[in-house]
Amino acid sequence: MVMELSLLIKVIVASISVVIALVAGIIELRLNPESWLNRLFFLFFITTALGFFTYAFYHLINTGDFYTTQDIVIPMLITAQILLNLPSIFLVMTVFILEKYKKIALNYKHLGVMLVLLVIMSIGYFIPDLVPNLHYDDYTTFQVINTETALGLQVFVNLFRLVLFFYVIFKYTKIAKKVEESTKKRIQWFSVGVIIIIVGIVINLLGGFLGNILIEIFALILLDIGIFVIVKGFLI
Repeated sequence: MVMELSLLIKVIVASISVVIALVAGIIELRLNPESWLNRLFFLFFITTALGFFTYAFYHLINTGDFYTTQDIVIPMLITAQILLNLPSIFLVMTVFILEKYKKIALNYKHLGVMLVLLVIMSIGYFIPDLVPNLHYDDYTTFQVINTETALGLQVFVNLFRLVLFFYVIFKYTKIAKKVEESTKKRIQWFSVGVIIIIVGIVINLLGGFLGNILIEIFALILLDIGIFVIVKGFLI
């Protein structure tokens, strides 16, 4: 019963992330749909929403057969993780836009670098020995979807995300020194939001390492708060 309730809370919190990110993306695009900066932030929010939607959805799948369920769930898990790799990529691209002219920031060189980073972050999920699997005992005993991913892969992917997020904060902090006060406040809110997301990622990694679903739920709540703080900054 505790396992089922924890899973339900996890799905609800992830669903809240979907709503917040989706609304934030729409708001951001409507502010200036012609701006590539706004478009990239829109993509940041939308890929976050799609990632959490896929994450929440596959936790609800139950065919009654372990192997059939695993064949459906694992590709969706991999899809969710690739989608959740994209937000950090799009944030780095916002730095390119702010520091360089659009034509330079979106040229083949910069886009190629981002594509290579995405491939490096995602390729581990396709290596046979590292492909995640469905937890057999949790499924057969409690009929709940609980997946297992190799610790090394979890650490690698999340550290890669963290490095990109730290890079973005570093760059935005430098940019904030050169802009007017209102823009500086937006950047400050944005930076705080990203820091909260970073803490959420670290705690989620800890939860996965300990196999503690309550820690993972807390991490998801922090991610929700981080996204909300970023949106708050955009609305100043």
